[in-house]
Amino acid sequence: MVAAGAAMAMTATVMTTAPAQSAPTTSTGISRAAVSGVASNAALGKRRTTVTAKASSRSVIALEKATVTGKVNGGKRKVFLELKNAYGWKKVDGDRTNKRGKYSLKVPTKWYGKKNMRVLAPPTRRFRGDVNKVTVKVTEGYVPLGANRSWTRLTNFKTRYNPCQTIKYAVNPSMLPADGVAVLNEAIFRIELATGLRYKYSGTTKAIPFRTTSGREEDKKANLSVAWSTAETDASNLAGGVLARGGFTDAQWVPKRRTYKLTKTGLLMDASDVYAFRGFENGSSLGAVHMHELVHAAGLGHADNDPLQIMYPYANPEKPALFGNGDLTGLKKSGRDAGCLSRGNARVVAEGPELTPVNLP
Repeated sequence: MVAAGAAMAMTATVMTTAPAQSAPTTSTGISRAAVSGVASNAALGKRRTTVTAKASSRSVIALEKATVTGKVNGGKRKVFLELKNAYGWKKVDGDRTNKRGKYSLKVPTKWYGKKNMRVLAPPTRRFRGDVNKVTVKVTEGYVPLGANRSWTRLTNFKTRYNPCQTIKYAVNPSMLPADGVAVLNEAIFRIELATGLRYKYSGTTKAIPFRTTSGREEDKKANLSVAWSTAETDASNLAGGVLARGGFTDAQWVPKRRTYKLTKTGLLMDASDVYAFRGFENGSSLGAVHMHELVHAAGLGHADNDPLQIMYPYANPEKPALFGNGDLTGLKKSGRDAGCLSRGNARVVAEGPELTPVNLP
């Protein structure tokens, strides 16, 4: 037991091997050549198209409604809203103009960050295509603390989930406290807001992540296994005042992206620890520990020199249980804006650079 207000060490464990998971491919939209009316096997018109685009607001808080509206000439036309990620453009909404040429498209506001978008009107038999760019910033609703550079990766290689695939998580009910699921779900929600990743509960499991005793350490169907244990039953993972561990046990090499796609990850909490704050009151609360370990499971390491980050390796009762600038920067590079990790570019780990098991103190 650790006294309230004392520094408590958080630890992440990483072990890697190799199974695979399918992932959808990235959509890159229509090329500039096609937009200008040059497309194979299509009798496209030469009349000029003009797309106007205006955002309802330049800045909104996450989950607030935001739209892009405007007009397109040439009768009733299809229009698409595309969002730029690390690998190109991906469609996020579509509409058809009314008889006046007006349209309305929904801006994705389910995760933080600057949304660089474009409105695309594809070419028709009479009219050329056209695009118009627009930007909306989706903010956190609070002022993040610390430095943008205060983040690290869990390994020397890039490791992250496929953001275009739902992350299934399973919970081991053994030793689970009464508020365990509620705190876990709120922590996952905060990860979703910071990354654009999407999680889905897949049921209970008997798996205990990172276990060295007999039994399963991975759930067969879930990407993320969550369990509670004690230092008495799992001394190798939870001894020495360690509150929890998070990380991954399996990954798949995606050579085209020079990235490991995380396929099996885990969060292991110490059931013997008594928290003065059960929710998300500050950086030493039960909720903050969940946030910390879930970020490890998403592929990020510690921010050793910045106590204002959730990823600082010690629980800090003097800071709010909110992601700092460094946390958000790292999560952005591991989330939706980093782009899909496609099935066609994935290979078993043996064909990629070797990953050495890591145990972060």
